[in-house]
Amino acid sequence: MHLPRIAIIAIVALTAAGCRCPSSCCLPATPHARCDLPSAAVPDAQLDLTRLLADAPPDAALLQTLPSPDETYQILTPGDCQCRAATNANIANMVELEEHWAATIIECDSKIVQQNLCLQRDLLELHAADVRNKAAATALEAYYQLAGLEARRQYLEQAILETTRSLQRADKLRSSGLPVDVDRDSLALRLGELEDQRLQLHYARVQLNGQLQKQLGCPVSEHDFFWPQLDWRPKLAPIDAEAELAAGLPNRFDLRGVSLVLCNLEKTTLRVARGVLGVADSTLGSVEPTEGLVHRLRCINCSDHELDVRCRQLTMLYNDTEQLATAEIKSAVYQVTLQQQRVALAYQAAGDRQAHLQSLLARREAEDVAVFEISAARGRVFDAQAKLIEQIAALKVAEVRLRRSQAALAAECGLEPKLCCEGSCRGYCTRCQARTCRPGELPCRCEKCCQK
Repeated sequence: MHLPRIAIIAIVALTAAGCRCPSSCCLPATPHARCDLPSAAVPDAQLDLTRLLADAPPDAALLQTLPSPDETYQILTPGDCQCRAATNANIANMVELEEHWAATIIECDSKIVQQNLCLQRDLLELHAADVRNKAAATALEAYYQLAGLEARRQYLEQAILETTRSLQRADKLRSSGLPVDVDRDSLALRLGELEDQRLQLHYARVQLNGQLQKQLGCPVSEHDFFWPQLDWRPKLAPIDAEAELAAGLPNRFDLRGVSLVLCNLEKTTLRVARGVLGVADSTLGSVEPTEGLVHRLRCINCSDHELDVRCRQLTMLYNDTEQLATAEIKSAVYQVTLQQQRVALAYQAAGDRQAHLQSLLARREAEDVAVFEISAARGRVFDAQAKLIEQIAALKVAEVRLRRSQAALAAECGLEPKLCCEGSCRGYCTRCQARTCRPGELPCRCEKCCQK
């Protein structure tokens, strides 16, 4: 049965005019809120707090309190913190499963696929080790911050107690009509600042404990608290920047990864090289030969030139990565040196404050030193001691960052990468290096692109 010509034309016309995919007939309207806010003149005057202050102040006993530990803590040492965080790094453990899948394919696929995946598996191993190293560093930094916070809390509580006693003495003297040798408002202001510091410290403690619980693989609970157990004696021995650089540079995961590809690059592993270059910059490795037999035949005389390009790019990437790694390690060394000097200054300040307090106590009976002067001196001692603890904790954090830049933290826990292709350097880049073109030797780069 044949349709009349007019029917065929009508069907074609309806098909062209109609919408075969209903959702492609139009674009949906996206939400938009008009900028039609009201305008008004506002008085140039400060906020009047009279009515607000006239109300009764909130009862502190009725306010919700921040979580606090009970009578027991979970004892945590630096080594436990470091190695548990490195072991429980979730991304690194997922990367290990990716390595397992690569190993499975290596066992069953062709030799060319094996060469690519062996190299890729080693790169995955390096990446997993890098993730573990950074996870250990992050956990140790939080650990030492928590340790400093817990130690400073003791001095803060003593300072609050001392200031409260002074304020109570001043109020008692004033109510008795006796002269007060101290500014009562200054004492009240200092007490308010110290109590505000205590609130912030309690909040930071909850945050750091939660962070450590996640990183160490422990259940996250605001009712469980760690107690950092460590030696507070600072290491103040001079550090040799060149020696630290020599010790850390060969272990750097980024340098080892680039070197691995550079040493084992062949035509069959170009895909891996493109991926490594793409990590440095998304445009690198983006140009690939067009697939298909015809295209391969047309470019058969120049297809090997990609090896020359990738060798040059990888060499440049290695040199740049080495410079950045050198700068990172040396910067970490000098950060440790800076913190050592700050610790020494804090030691001196704490000693001076303590000596001044002892001098006042020794002269108290003979020279009738005011009790408020002794109280103020005792408060400055607590401040200086808390500052010393803060600087020692910062020194330990700086030491952690140095070990992280040297790729040492995961290795100290026995979690070193096990590579198959490292140590073999017989790839294309070691056999032949293309020379650099002379000026004017290359044809115009736009010759095939701008024909008119």
